[in-house]
Amino acid sequence: MKIKHLATVCLCAVLFLSACGGGKPVLSETQQAVVAALSEDMDGEMDFQFDSFEKIDSTNFGTEIDRRIDAFTTVLLQNYRLYNNYVAAKKNKNAAKKQQSIELDTDMLKLLHQYKDDLGADTLKIAYYDYRFSGQGKENGVTHIYKETYAAITPEGRVIAVSSSLKNLHTATGKVIPGYAELLAGAPDDEEVEE
Repeated sequence: MKIKHLATVCLCAVLFLSACGGGKPVLSETQQAVVAALSEDMDGEMDFQFDSFEKIDSTNFGTEIDRRIDAFTTVLLQNYRLYNNYVAAKKNKNAAKKQQSIELDTDMLKLLHQYKDDLGADTLKIAYYDYRFSGQGKENGVTHIYKETYAAITPEGRVIAVSSSLKNLHTATGKVIPGYAELLAGAPDDEEVEE
């Protein structure tokens, strides 16, 4: 009899708690980080409802560094070609700008190779996870719809990129590499100038 009574009391308590919590679903820390990242460019705080939220992939430091090395090698080769064209055309101002770009690209490649060497076996550690989510956010009476949106998030919960395309998500994920963003901040303007 006492067991039946205890079971009935527990069931009532569970039902009461679930009925009281019928408001907004509780967001995980990762979901909260995504909402904060989405809200950065907004005027007010965003009230967000996720329809779906799933981890779809992970990238380790070695893979991310190799991705950046490949990108900067390609850019470096293009900059050498443009530099040589500017020198041949006697466009000295543009040649000087390309020389600055070549120096920055070379510094970046050195930094990436050094960082990869310094990491050693830690290149296998996870740099970030890719998430796919859908949902809607309301901010100051405006509804924002997010369908098949992607986010790259570090294991510590820092959102490093958000994109509506998985293909474009990784263009900004180099920020996870220490020193990368600071070196990029010193990049010269790549626009051609009048001679």
